[in-house]
Amino acid sequence: MKLLLVSLLCLSAVYQASAQGAQMIRNRSMFTEYGERFYADAYVVPHDVGDSATVVVFFRIANDMMTFVRVRDVQEVRGNFSAEMSVSIELRDTLGVIRQRTKRTDTVFTNTFEETNDKNSYHVGWTTFRIGQGTYVLGLEVLSQKESNQKRLKLPPVAFMPRRSTRLLAPAAFGAPETIGGIDMLRLFVFNSNLPFGPEQARALLLVADSTETRYTYRIRQLPWDNKEIRWWRVSDIEGRVQSQRDRFPAISSASSSEAAYLEMVDRPAPTRAIASVEIPIPMATLVPGRYQIDLVKAGTKDTIAVKFQIIWEMMPFSLRTLDYAIESMRYICTEETLDSLTDGDASENRQALMNWWRRQDPTATTVYNERMAEYYRRVDNAFFAFSTINEPDGSRTERGKIYVLYGQPTEIVKDLKATSPREVWKYKTAPKQTFTFEVNDRGLYKLIDVK
Repeated sequence: MKLLLVSLLCLSAVYQASAQGAQMIRNRSMFTEYGERFYADAYVVPHDVGDSATVVVFFRIANDMMTFVRVRDVQEVRGNFSAEMSVSIELRDTLGVIRQRTKRTDTVFTNTFEETNDKNSYHVGWTTFRIGQGTYVLGLEVLSQKESNQKRLKLPPVAFMPRRSTRLLAPAAFGAPETIGGIDMLRLFVFNSNLPFGPEQARALLLVADSTETRYTYRIRQLPWDNKEIRWWRVSDIEGRVQSQRDRFPAISSASSSEAAYLEMVDRPAPTRAIASVEIPIPMATLVPGRYQIDLVKAGTKDTIAVKFQIIWEMMPFSLRTLDYAIESMRYICTEETLDSLTDGDASENRQALMNWWRRQDPTATTVYNERMAEYYRRVDNAFFAFSTINEPDGSRTERGKIYVLYGQPTEIVKDLKATSPREVWKYKTAPKQTFTFEVNDRGLYKLIDVK
């Protein structure tokens, strides 16, 4: 129990400890592949007059997919390494005929060599198409990438139907609400129409066929899991009231950059056609990963607009994705009795038991994103790679891996490789405020020989 309390306290101080030791133990888990590494979303921005609109296509590419070179120009201040980010985008009609095609090329920068190979750091680009009413299919292809096989994306059909009886005129846009320079913004997730799991708030932006401002009720409900999904727990429905707005619409924001994509909400005269915007808050702090649906019901009627979306933990540690390994990785902080209790049911029961155990350790019980659990399994991932050897392929099970998983990055590491038996001394100035000495034994394994 004492070890559990100490290690959990150390997890609470993760950010300070990680910052101090960031250059000591290289985070090799960054070289594993999370997600798709190439995402895109399309948004419809209607014009003030006429049955036309602008389709804005944003894309997000992982640094690892691009070829970076060192910047030679001493006058360049945007970074030390640069890469060309080049994407081809095609707009087709429902018959497959290419209506428009363009290529977007930008130069992006990073400061460090490690960032150039990072699969979890992204740059953003975008382009626009002018369209009339109709349904369109967008295809994207990364032209500037390391792999010989080009990366392609085909987005779900994008429809703009301002004169049809359909209630939803265009696909919903999802993002995080922000205010920049006094202007309401939506920082778009650009996540293949998904929402990222985490503590930040989100908002759904819908364009509906209202000729007058109209009141709605909404309900956000969790959909049943399918067989391939990791089961978390059931969450309560979220209900509220909103009103459509005829004088507030999205526009492409000049705040957009290679770091983030923005739409800004602009006040303008009500258009002559039936169109209005609806903004629905999504309290991400209360929602677990999974599939959801927004039911937007016009007040006093049964007219319902249904919008489905999915919350995905893009950077979910690999050690947490596999149930058996996730439970085995808790051996440093749990008793054998606790571990047995987490494995005495079927897969869904054991996953539920695992999540319930971590919920009891959550330092921020008001949110479902468990910082302590996320940090623990991130350490397991990193230890797996950082301390892996031929004799001990799972670095998290080594003695250095154990100390790293429990206490995080050391404040200082002193290596003595010239001695008969090479040594490493790890010093922690924060919790647990101890020094750990490891020495290579006759089998070539680092063993803990002293704790002070």
